[in-house]
Amino acid sequence: MYNVFVRANAVFFYWTTVIFFLSMGCSTTSFFFESNPTISMSLNKYEELSYVKSYNAENALFSLDIDADLTTLFNWNVKQLFVWISAEYKTRSYEKNQVILWDTIIEDVSEAHLLLKDEKLKYELTSFEKELRNRKINLTLSWDIMPVVGVLKMQGGQASNVHQITLPKKYVKLTAS
Repeated sequence: MYNVFVRANAVFFYWTTVIFFLSMGCSTTSFFFESNPTISMSLNKYEELSYVKSYNAENALFSLDIDADLTTLFNWNVKQLFVWISAEYKTRSYEKNQVILWDTIIEDVSEAHLLLKDEKLKYELTSFEKELRNRKINLTLSWDIMPVVGVLKMQGGQASNVHQITLPKKYVKLTAS
């Protein structure tokens, strides 16, 4: 009456349904997970604030000391964290300028405590409006939680994660010693 294909189909879809409901349970329970990461950032030194004539813009490079314990963000449904530091500042030309200066991917809870000294930026802070000198900049450490199953959680960037710096009034360039 029932051939092998009908029985295989029934078994396959039974287990597919079971896996679906288990995945939904895993995703739903991870929303109730409380996390309390601790973040500390400070400016280490200015590397460069200069005018680049070739593309008519100002560049700023500096290094940071970062102490971020993100281990509490990991639970049974976290595959990886995408962590970044962004700079936000106002200019006469634009009310809100946002630039990502540094990023990393954390794939394991053992890598989730970032203790970085004299960490140089991965990406330059560049302004084509030439308005970086003596500018107040808010640096924010933010993260996205990429789950094993479920929706991407965009978190981080709370007011407690913001560190304000002021760029120098004059152009500077540190020479290698």
